[in-house]
Amino acid sequence: MKSTDPDISDLLLDAICTVDPQGNFLSIRGACEAIFGYRPEEMVGKPMIGFVWEPDRPRTLQAVQRVMDGYLQRHFENRYVRKDGRLVHIMWSARWSPEDNMRVAVARDVTRRRDSQDMAETLDVDGTAARWKLCASPPRLIPPGLSAIPLSAQDYTVLRALARDVPCVSRKDIVEALGEDYLQYDQRRLDTQMRRLRRKVEEASGLKLPVATLRGAGFRFYQPIDVIVE
Repeated sequence: MKSTDPDISDLLLDAICTVDPQGNFLSIRGACEAIFGYRPEEMVGKPMIGFVWEPDRPRTLQAVQRVMDGYLQRHFENRYVRKDGRLVHIMWSARWSPEDNMRVAVARDVTRRRDSQDMAETLDVDGTAARWKLCASPPRLIPPGLSAIPLSAQDYTVLRALARDVPCVSRKDIVEALGEDYLQYDQRRLDTQMRRLRRKVEEASGLKLPVATLRGAGFRFYQPIDVIVE
């Protein structure tokens, strides 16, 4: 029996994509032309990576591998080249569907938000060194040139301690910033917190959190970072 449900895919503000194990688009529904500038039939059957802006391809392929390994990828951002040649910033959420042998992803155009003041890339005075930004309200970390990564209160507290302009932030400094008694604190909790925070940043942005572990001493944020407390 033929379904009487209307096809509303052309009303979607996002694009819903499926990709085969070789990386080729199988289908694109929704706002394909609005986001990418191509009609679906112009993209289907072609390699997904061929539409990605070349500098973003290595970390995009890293994100693809995480999805293929079974991780649910949320809020990954990269840049695509539209049919008219313009760059568009895409926020992706994706997962691997083993029963269908395909990746399923939702693409959202975040170009306008990316270009807003609090998402814009921050540069040093000489205009060459990109900086990270840590914002308090709401708590979020903004990698250079990318969209904000939402943070929990605990994530923010840890990063706020790490953002101090000192050669090393000790474990004791971080534990006390969390409001805990250092002598009673289980150090494994801090190690777990740091692993989880690093994973969150890499999964969201494709970038590694620039925090070095100084063995026996503590940690150091080794790239420029601005703290915005307003």
